[in-house]
Amino acid sequence: MSCPQALVLNNIGGGIGVKVEKLPAVNESVMIKAMEPPGEDVAKGGNVAVAMSRLGIHCAIIGKIGLDEAGDRDYGWMKAAGVDLSVLIRTHEVRTGQGIGITADNGDVMIFTGLSSSRALTFEEVQEALNRYKDAQYFLTGFEVRPSLVLPAARMAKALGMKTVLNPSPIPSGGLEEVPYIDYLFVNEIEACRLLDMEVVRDFDQRKVCAALKQRYQCPNVVVTIGDKGSCYLDEADDFQFIPPVPVTCVDSAGAGDGYMACVISKLIQGETLLQACRYARGFAAYSVTKVDCLPGYPTPDVLEAFIREHT
Repeated sequence: MSCPQALVLNNIGGGIGVKVEKLPAVNESVMIKAMEPPGEDVAKGGNVAVAMSRLGIHCAIIGKIGLDEAGDRDYGWMKAAGVDLSVLIRTHEVRTGQGIGITADNGDVMIFTGLSSSRALTFEEVQEALNRYKDAQYFLTGFEVRPSLVLPAARMAKALGMKTVLNPSPIPSGGLEEVPYIDYLFVNEIEACRLLDMEVVRDFDQRKVCAALKQRYQCPNVVVTIGDKGSCYLDEADDFQFIPPVPVTCVDSAGAGDGYMACVISKLIQGETLLQACRYARGFAAYSVTKVDCLPGYPTPDVLEAFIREHT
């Protein structure tokens, strides 16, 4: 089998869906409108791998899931999308993690991620996968698998010559150390504020925030998504760009950030500039929020390009 262009190490697992009129404030009670069985969502790792595969990237996922019903679902969804599952371990040692996704009528979401079955993944197993596919171009990871595993893995991937990508979500309670071995740091506006010890707001000086993230964490490229307000980046040449959103009616924003990041890296692999990649990814994210559940919102290039022509 040929070497994948991208390797993903992050959580795999779905969960139940809860529908509410609006998301609750702290200590507020709200009525549940509906509870739904597990939808088409394989958590951040699976979401990114599926999105990249649908965009034509040979993408493999590193992880460990159970030989259980949830694992069967996730394996089937990823296989159907064309994800390379050659370094995905299935075992009775774990149960596939399951979480809870709460979606409001306006599409806002609140996600409670299930305990990752990849908690049983060892560094030796990750090391073996990285050495097997050491010629991959990109390594994408995040903190739904424990930071004590993924950060050393990212350092190893960098040493092997890969470009490294980190979405540090959920933000660790102890914060984040400098990560100069990370080439691209992707965060949303909430994560950006928390990483900078700022009050969580959606209106901020975008260039200043990007520059502060670059300085504090020593990453050459920082990309910040701001939901329906668009996205921005500050690259290694200190070029700042704001990318306005594609206006759509949001029905479910879960997984939009995962899809945006996957799309940006897919276009970089295909030879686009960061600005071109982010402009294309805004269409991907816009399309994704018009669909219920993550995977139905991850389009193929033909579907996405038709959507972009219609909406821009």
